Amino acid sequence: MKNLILASATLCTGLVAGVFYGFEVAVNPAFRRLPDAAYVGAMQAINEVIQNPVFALSFFGAPLLLPVAAAQHGRRPRSRRFRLLVVAAAVYLAGSLGVTVAANIPLNEALAAVPLQASSPAQLRAARIRFAEPWNRWHRIRTLASVVAFALAVAACLRAEEQP
Repeated sequence: MKNLILASATLCTGLVAGVFYGFEVAVNPAFRRLPDAAYVGAMQAINEVIQNPVFALSFFGAPLLLPVAAAQHGRRPRSRRFRLLVVAAAVYLAGSLGVTVAANIPLNEALAAVPLQASSPAQLRAARIRFAEPWNRWHRIRTLASVVAFALAVAACLRAEEQP
């Protein structure tokens, strides 16, 4: 069961890191080329569809499973596997989940309130300016945190379990 929990925690973390990484290196650069109305509409659409059970399973699975995996290796608190998992859990909780909840979601909600069809070009430009720079800055932080947490979880998987 320990191996299944560890593998599941690592998989969930990797899936989220992959989504964030792909968005950072492909979607965001493409979105910079869009006119304001298209940008606002596309971000509104993405922020709606990302709220689905499949993404939620990995996004919320990682912060649930990483601490469980760490706890399962807690009998040997000085073991490298335990320490890697504790740090992975902390990095993910603060840098991925925490940043998303505290920064990205409030920005998403503010952008969702912009009436795309009823807004003037100047209003759409202002909405984009208020949203894009801070959202991208926080997104980079959560991307980095997710990738680091994933790398730590992979390292824990590759580390031989120390015997008591």
